[in-house]
Amino acid sequence: MLTFEELNGMFRAKDIDFKTLVPDECDKDFDKGTGAGRGFAVSGGVAAAVADHIKKVAPEREVQMEFADGLRECKKMLMMAKAGRRNGYLLEGMACPGGCVAGAGTITPVKISTANIAKYKAAAEKQSSCESVFANRLHEAEE
Repeated sequence: MLTFEELNGMFRAKDIDFKTLVPDECDKDFDKGTGAGRGFAVSGGVAAAVADHIKKVAPEREVQMEFADGLRECKKMLMMAKAGRRNGYLLEGMACPGGCVAGAGTITPVKISTANIAKYKAAAEKQSSCESVFANRLHEAEE
C-alpha cells in the first residue's frame, strides 16, 4: 500500500510531470469508469459489481454473496465458508473496516469517504461493467 504522498514522491524522483505528458489516443476515455468499477473501494463494492454483471449476462442465475470488512469479520466469514456454510457463495473480504476507503494513510472519516464514493459512482455515465467503454480492451489484460 502506498499513500498518494509516497507515490507523488516517486514521480518527482523520476522527474515525471503529468502536466507535460500527452495522453495516448487509446486512453482518451480514462475518466469514463463505470459506477460498478467506481464502487470497488467500499465494502461490498466488488461483490456487487460481479453480481450485477452476472444478473445481466445470466438473469436466471441466483447469486448468493457475503462480504466482510475488517480482519475479524473476514476471519468469521472464512470460518463459515470452511465449515461449509457458504458453499456456492461469492465472498468478498476487505481488511480495512469500510473497505479501501478506510485504508492506511486515510485522513478522511470513513462515512465521508463512503458518501463521496457513492456520489462519484452515481455520477458515472454508465453503471454496469457490461457497458464499459473498455470492454473491448479486455484481451489486452490477457496478453
